Amino acid sequence: MIKRISIVGCGWLGLPLAKSLLQDGYHVLGSRRELNALAELSDQGIEAYQLDLIPHIVSNDIRALLKCDLLLINIPPGRKTNTAEFHIAQIKALLLAAKQQQVKKILFISSTSVYGAQQGVVDEVTTRHAESTSGKALKHIEDELLNSRDFQASVLRFSGLVGGHRKPGRFLSGKTVSGPLSPINIIHRSDCIGLISQLIKRDVWGEQFNASADLHPSKQAFYSLAAEQLGLAPPNFVEGASSTKVITNQKIKASLAYQFHYPDPMKWLQANIQEAE
Repeated sequence: MIKRISIVGCGWLGLPLAKSLLQDGYHVLGSRRELNALAELSDQGIEAYQLDLIPHIVSNDIRALLKCDLLLINIPPGRKTNTAEFHIAQIKALLLAAKQQQVKKILFISSTSVYGAQQGVVDEVTTRHAESTSGKALKHIEDELLNSRDFQASVLRFSGLVGGHRKPGRFLSGKTVSGPLSPINIIHRSDCIGLISQLIKRDVWGEQFNASADLHPSKQAFYSLAAEQLGLAPPNFVEGASSTKVITNQKIKASLAYQFHYPDPMKWLQANIQEAE
């Protein structure tokens, strides 16, 4: 039974997730890279530890951080150290420490970027053709975890992330963008948290899931409205090859009996929801 959950990476997603899990009655441990950032976690009731991966472990107490029933790894590849090898080395160092501390269950937060520029409907049996540096790193780590004999692991791949300070109106404002009719694949932070919570409650391991909102409006419709609502210049859309890539969420909805809070990205924008940063 899962009682203690360690979240490596308590930032935009990890911190509100930790707060939600605390409300659900779990004992939550969390990490930040800098020691002086731990007070923010402690003030929320999170057992806080410093952890940096450079790529070896730098921590004030890695053993205590990994004293858990479930390790949730939520650290995307860094932009400054933008090599697949570096991020793979980071996660390998963390997994070795987790093995030494006899962690049994791992939830790895990945990205649908592992599929590259696929066309058409993309589901969990679609071959992953990662193209970006980060996508290649995530694919490698996914394979290592899903084939591991040391852990019970599941992989959760999120599409484009929105919510909080990630306001999509800022993403393409004033830029020249091609493929106006391309469908978008996004997911709101509230649904990221809801899906993670449900996966933990149902104790689902050895699985891989894709997560995106139910509906996929066109790039032009979504980002034009998003910019308008923030009073920003809309993107300048030009004709060009449109993607047909659509990430389907059917498996995760069925497996976890989950209904999305924000299934329609356009309705979320139209509601003009004011969110905390």
